[in-house]
Amino acid sequence: MGRGTGKFFHPSPDPTVTIGLTLNTSLPILYPNSPSPFFVTVSARILTSPHPASPITLCTHRNPLGNLHNRCFRNITCVFPNTEAPKHIEIWPRGWPHHIWNTANLRDGLPFVTLRPDELYEVKFEVEPAKIAAANLVTGEEYRVALTDKGLGTSWWTFGSLEDTQGLRYRRWGDEKSAEEDDEEWRYWEKVDGDDEEGQAEKGEYTMGEDPQKLALVVEKGEAIFEIG
Repeated sequence: MGRGTGKFFHPSPDPTVTIGLTLNTSLPILYPNSPSPFFVTVSARILTSPHPASPITLCTHRNPLGNLHNRCFRNITCVFPNTEAPKHIEIWPRGWPHHIWNTANLRDGLPFVTLRPDELYEVKFEVEPAKIAAANLVTGEEYRVALTDKGLGTSWWTFGSLEDTQGLRYRRWGDEKSAEEDDEEWRYWEKVDGDDEEGQAEKGEYTMGEDPQKLALVVEKGEAIFEIG
């Protein structure tokens, strides 16, 4: 994570690949007492690539394709009417849980998705009913959900799909770098099932993918406004 900026990723100003993000909600009106779930949606599409016919697989840990509570989204704030005390639906996480994965194979513990050329990839994140209930929403209010700039990149990506790379282990780009040199918030688990008595990392073919700085997530639509019914 970049120190001083709060950003998790620092893509190159001239990335090889760009992926567009569009933020929406599942409904234009939220009815607080409705049993139907209310979702924040994020759509992604490949904008530019040197291999336009190739799918792209990327890790979604700490970016807007991962989950709603990873600091990539601001609290959902009331924008109308103006109130004395700010009102919001809380989705910003309290604290920062450590995430553990297997450095010998990042597929063991980290989430990955495949984006395909000329296709829209969409994820839906439910806003917890308890958070909605706690916000004391009033009919006629308008609320805005918006992306932050913290997670507009990825820690790992490659050309090809998850199926294309089936059987290959994913290892970190520049894997010769020691874990001690990484940010203290990133935790690694070295010993895996199947290790021998000396604790050697599992064997087999692997790929380190492409340089993470060469992929950028580009916000095409970074906020959505909905009404309370």
